[in-house]
Amino acid sequence: MYLSEVLPLFVKHSNRIKIMQKEINVAFAILPKVHMIDLAGPVQVFYEANQFGAKFNIQYCALQDQDTVPSQQGLMFANLPSFNTIELFKSDYLFIAGIEFSAIQSGQLKAGYDRFYDWLHQQYNKGVNICSVCSGTFVLAASQMLQNKTCTTHWKCLDYLKKNYSSIKVVSDQLYVKDGNMYTSAGMTSGIDMALFIVEENFGPVITSKVAREMVVFLRRTGTQTQDSIYLDFRTHIHPAIHTVQDHIVQHPTAKNSIEELAEMVNMSDRNLTRLFRKHTGISIQDFKTKCRLTHAETLLKHPGYTLDYIASQCGFKDGRQLRRMWKDYYGKSPSAFKAAQ
Repeated sequence: MYLSEVLPLFVKHSNRIKIMQKEINVAFAILPKVHMIDLAGPVQVFYEANQFGAKFNIQYCALQDQDTVPSQQGLMFANLPSFNTIELFKSDYLFIAGIEFSAIQSGQLKAGYDRFYDWLHQQYNKGVNICSVCSGTFVLAASQMLQNKTCTTHWKCLDYLKKNYSSIKVVSDQLYVKDGNMYTSAGMTSGIDMALFIVEENFGPVITSKVAREMVVFLRRTGTQTQDSIYLDFRTHIHPAIHTVQDHIVQHPTAKNSIEELAEMVNMSDRNLTRLFRKHTGISIQDFKTKCRLTHAETLLKHPGYTLDYIASQCGFKDGRQLRRMWKDYYGKSPSAFKAAQ
């Protein structure tokens, strides 16, 4: 092969590596009366994701340079840089953590926020993803960024949001909502769910499941998915050994572990593991494996460049034919029909 033929391939491969290694900025605007868990939950998700190979550059800012900001719980944040010193680019993320609802009702968001609101609009217009946690939705509403958009917030704030911002479409039955490059979440811990969703959007389900396990939280369904979830529906028990087996199966969808190998992992006989797994989850180990693989396949099917054979190889199926057959058995339609509906 001539150099003229090799060089374009090398450049293409090098560019792909650079793209894969691109760091994503995630900035958190810390406003007065911020709720600690609204801030700390998503921050921890991105921190843990970095421990497993993701590349999130976590930053913090306030309304003024060197600002000291009180949280609602009494902890003070000091020496924060001003929001206008933070440089964000298209596809980066900006989080607005929730603040005390009574402060919103008393008019906190009306005075001294104009420059910040202008900056929010600038970030949104250049393609930065704007994310709110819990009552942080009201900051976006007050900035006029949610007009004619769909969003959610904490359940006890829903009526107030609907009453005071009639141009916003408010939903009450989702953990979080994504409308374009605007993300809003329903409550404190759903900020964690939304952050996990963002990790999966950027770095895939494997890292995301590792983060969820590290934080000892369930991988929650997305706001638009069916209420059925392999990560929730069979995890209502408290048996630690069965949780360990389930975690292993979720984390390793391509593994061919036999029941004997799984039993050895938790120091049980294969018969006892089989009995206890069905007792605590309501399904067999094999059925749970299949459901996990199909759930993983569902995520990969949303990627336009993946073939069915490739997806099958990443989910523990022999080939695309087996995946197609299992998919139709479980869902009553073909993978291609599912993909076309996305």
